[in-house]
Amino acid sequence: MEYDLVFLNGRVVNPETNFDAIRSIGIIDGTIASISENILKGKIELDISNLIICPGFIDVHSHAHTDEYYKLKCQDGVTSVFELEIGTNDIDQWYAERESKTLINYGVAIGHIPARMKVFNHPPAFVPQSDSPAALQTDKIDQIKKEIEYGLRRGAMAVGFGIHYVSGATRWEIVECFRLAKKYNVCCHVHMRYFGAQEKNGSLAALQEVLALGACTRAAINVCHLHSTCLSVTDKALELLHDARKNGMDITTEFYPYMAGCSDINSALFNDDLWQEQLGISYDSLTYVNTGERLDAISFAKYRKEGGLILINSVPEQAVIDCLQSPITLMGSDALRGHPRAAGACARVLGHYVRERGIITLMEAIRKMSLLPAQILESASSQMKTRGRICEGATADLCIFDPMTIKDCATYEQPKLPSQGIIHVLVNGRFVVRDGKLVIMDKNTKPPGQAIRGVIRD
Repeated sequence: MEYDLVFLNGRVVNPETNFDAIRSIGIIDGTIASISENILKGKIELDISNLIICPGFIDVHSHAHTDEYYKLKCQDGVTSVFELEIGTNDIDQWYAERESKTLINYGVAIGHIPARMKVFNHPPAFVPQSDSPAALQTDKIDQIKKEIEYGLRRGAMAVGFGIHYVSGATRWEIVECFRLAKKYNVCCHVHMRYFGAQEKNGSLAALQEVLALGACTRAAINVCHLHSTCLSVTDKALELLHDARKNGMDITTEFYPYMAGCSDINSALFNDDLWQEQLGISYDSLTYVNTGERLDAISFAKYRKEGGLILINSVPEQAVIDCLQSPITLMGSDALRGHPRAAGACARVLGHYVRERGIITLMEAIRKMSLLPAQILESASSQMKTRGRICEGATADLCIFDPMTIKDCATYEQPKLPSQGIIHVLVNGRFVVRDGKLVIMDKNTKPPGQAIRGVIRD
């Protein structure tokens, strides 16, 4: 038979079955129809000898949802991107803004932070600049729950939590929101309440809160950016997570392959001077994105009034390596403007940590960036059951790259440089990157990206 598109002689890597062999792949109507040792015939045939063909990468933690960053994601091999930590308080509007407009697939969580900001009448912002009082009154908790449940009924892919940014959120308030996630069988993506390696109000105390929430509610949990929260005690945090999984808890965690974090300078993370002790850094470890300058006490105070993003140079590389080598971690870029992780996270894993340093195998790296993210989202949407793997019947979201040349090019000084070595990227069977170049679509052509959305319950 003749296929719409055939890739010949590629090294097929499927993390679902640990399959790694030379095969040809035939695609029909956006679906993988054949994976064969034989030569296949197609309307379009491309020889990809010496290249790897694997599932397109799935980024569950990205805050950069604009056309500019979707293009950078394509060139990093990403075919589906999600905002599952902060999320939104209006699921319908968020999806409507992107319908028929995106190069790659997209999805969003109903967010505890934006729901809380709505209930407490905060001005519009990414995260609140000051927190509201603890929602001790039953009516306030009920209002927050109502917002979150409505979002779940409108097809949210998860419930997102940034507890550190809303320190007034009571533990009971969070429990009630976890219960809703369990009711609708979606994962809780959690930025924990504290950061740092210190004993009092440190990351391990915050992780114990999350583990207790999981034990009591049995909701699935993904702990956001473990390495940049736990820092030098990342190994101990991973040990706790491994034990929790052995005891039946549905819990994973994520990391990005960089040693600097990024956040709003006027967020609650910096509401007192304890952040220096908690992060083990001082002002000169902070870079103000808008100007590129390293800060001191005076400039920090100045820009904190003005607002804006800062780079936080605080993560030990060993924490990144510990996450890379753990079997329960996935890669989530936490993409924000001004940080190279928005453009180069996947290529950095494959180029720097797989090829150059041999920290993990190619198969394991691909699993962390495709299959594992897909699996934690399958309960929210059946659309994810055919993504993150490369087999007959799977959606043709594919990344084809050169393992000898793939590398991240984005830097802290030039964070928007696209990755190299990504040769072809397909989204729902259509090219978005071809022969190493972004496919430019005319205004009359509908881009291939699709909404990944949960069940809508009227």
